[in-house]
Amino acid sequence: MDIESMVPLDERSLLETAQANTGLSNFGDDDWREPFQILVDSIARESELNLMGRILSRSDLLLTLQARLQIEDTLKKHPEILEQEIRKPLFVIGQGRSGTSMLQDILSKDPDNGVLTNWEVYFPCPPPETASYHTDPRIQKAHHLATQVYRVTPEFEAMHAFGGDVPTENIELHCVSFKSPSFNVYGGQVPTYMAYLQQQDMVPVYEYEKRVLKLLQWKNPRKHWVFKSPYSLAHLSEILSVYPDVGFIWNHRDPVKALSSMVDLIGTLFWGRSDHPFRGNTLDMLTNADINAMLMSEPIELLESGRLPREQLCNIQFHEFISDPMAAIRTIYDYFSIELTKSAGEAIQSYIAQSPRASRPVHQYTTGAEGLVDDERKAYARYQQYFNVPNEL
Repeated sequence: MDIESMVPLDERSLLETAQANTGLSNFGDDDWREPFQILVDSIARESELNLMGRILSRSDLLLTLQARLQIEDTLKKHPEILEQEIRKPLFVIGQGRSGTSMLQDILSKDPDNGVLTNWEVYFPCPPPETASYHTDPRIQKAHHLATQVYRVTPEFEAMHAFGGDVPTENIELHCVSFKSPSFNVYGGQVPTYMAYLQQQDMVPVYEYEKRVLKLLQWKNPRKHWVFKSPYSLAHLSEILSVYPDVGFIWNHRDPVKALSSMVDLIGTLFWGRSDHPFRGNTLDMLTNADINAMLMSEPIELLESGRLPREQLCNIQFHEFISDPMAAIRTIYDYFSIELTKSAGEAIQSYIAQSPRASRPVHQYTTGAEGLVDDERKAYARYQQYFNVPNEL
């Protein structure tokens, strides 16, 4: 069976299909083309996608191309969108599996806070409107796409929440710039693309992200945007240059414990698209303790040098957050001098009490042999000592 011809992932097929589906041809500035070309070449030579992987990846790539076409068309027709301002956004940062998703979910229950949801990333145009924001038919369409991972790999339901109106990471929006580590999942393992990505200036990516955020809040205002992405740890300087009034919230968790959970999660994602789910070194930034520890030490250098003002970083300990989420929320609001209104506090408290995550299956994973844990503990020593992060193992 020739799955490559059945489900084409070449540049010409993807571009022609996206243009035909939208009736549009203007992708905006050409800075996306080189990373797109490197990506599709890397997929062809390296990804080893199975049939399901090719189907899912073609769908993902077409959604991204179509979204970019529609974004550019909307901005051309309504240049006044770019007059919007993005004020004092909050970035939830930290190692993957350290409670960042849960924290963003909770913060999203304050009506003053806006988050990126899957449906807005998949279908940003026409721009969302306040009156129909929670009933837009695109939500259900996106829900079907987002939860496809559960039908392909049911085990993933215990690891992470997906849905049409579920908050998602900034790197998903970065896909429209074609400079996003998300493509290392969407396209299978693509080491050439990932090596290229790590050499790129990410400031233009965050600048384009800001353009899209203006579009998303044009008819549905957000007082504060609340973002999250573990990869943001590598880009704090770039984020500060694009959002100088940003506030960072760093969830600190035992990195050895979090690393084990991340390895299991990423391996399961790959298994759904490839018969060779774990090979190469494309995930070292998240799954290799030595490299990950270097990444988590970079903010220390920024703090010590003053390039990251300490008043723009709020540190939250995972174990304290889990034991009393509401107290952590109050700490964050106080730290950044944000008013926690009575209605927002009640909405957040109600969400915490309902505990939607309690209904999900338990994510079970191993932490590795004792010797491996000891080596990882040494790698993370500086980070744990600097931020007083306790061991869980």
